[in-house]
Amino acid sequence: MTVLARTKSMSHHIAVLIALVLGATLPRTSVAQVVVTAPSVPGTRADSIAALLRRAQRLVNDGQGAEGRALVDSILEVADPLSPEEGEALYWRARLAESWEAAQRDYLRLMLEHERSPRYGETMLRLAQGESARGDREAAIRYLERLAREAPESAARAEGGLWHGRLLVERGARVEGCSVLRDSRGLVPAGQIELENQYDFLLRGCPEPGAGSAAPSVAPSAAPSVTPPTPPTVTPPVVAAPVGPTPAAAPATSGTVWSVQIAAVSSRSEAAALSQKLTAKGYAARVDGDAAPYRVRFGRYATRAAAAAAAESYKTKEKAAAFVVEVPRG
Repeated sequence: MTVLARTKSMSHHIAVLIALVLGATLPRTSVAQVVVTAPSVPGTRADSIAALLRRAQRLVNDGQGAEGRALVDSILEVADPLSPEEGEALYWRARLAESWEAAQRDYLRLMLEHERSPRYGETMLRLAQGESARGDREAAIRYLERLAREAPESAARAEGGLWHGRLLVERGARVEGCSVLRDSRGLVPAGQIELENQYDFLLRGCPEPGAGSAAPSVAPSAAPSVTPPTPPTVTPPVVAAPVGPTPAAAPATSGTVWSVQIAAVSSRSEAAALSQKLTAKGYAARVDGDAAPYRVRFGRYATRAAAAAAAESYKTKEKAAAFVVEVPRG
């Protein structure tokens, strides 16, 4: 019997078995073709599904990927739409997928259709990790912002905060990244020594709160391991962050002042287009830099506190990244 035939046969047997576990209905011909005894798994229906999903994971880990994924597919075939069983099966099909594209489809479906799933927060973390591995750090940051905003109680917040802060620091937003790291450090559960060490390593490169931006930036030498399937290595340009209006301060004339930066992109035309959109919406926007990355900024503030207030207003209103930078006057 070929692998394909064996997998189809196994999938059919499993589908009938799962139907018995869930109390679902299959066509009469399907049940007549095979005799299956309902599993004597103690506990609730959710316990039975969890046991089947653990078996699928063991099969994949033991090199029987086709059989393991067929088991998960069979659970999805008989699970009620939008049910907890469907959400859990989507999560595990994504975790056990052969490619990032396949995993991404199920993670997105889980995020969009199963907001009440206990996997909701972790799903956004996995999407962020996958986008980061593909090189799209801006997309990764947006998922991590959404994780913090929409799933504040999720157990994934601790690892998500580490990724979020690290990506911001690597993008050049050291002040904002360090703030995220400080705020998220306390979310690490007791006993997770490796995660604690990763936070402490990154925080060593952060200045003390209120110390300004004079401390050197430290780039981590290693990132947390990515759980989803590894996507192909690419090097895309940095994508601009979402934009929105915030009042600008009056310009000064000498020395240094403070500005709010919202994006750093590899294309000057992209930066100019973003700056024009901001100007049309009432910002004193501009493009700084003669070579990539081109930085899109608005406002020139006499004090850091004034710039920080403008940045916080922008972030609150637009739900987008922004941070304070020191720039020459004029």
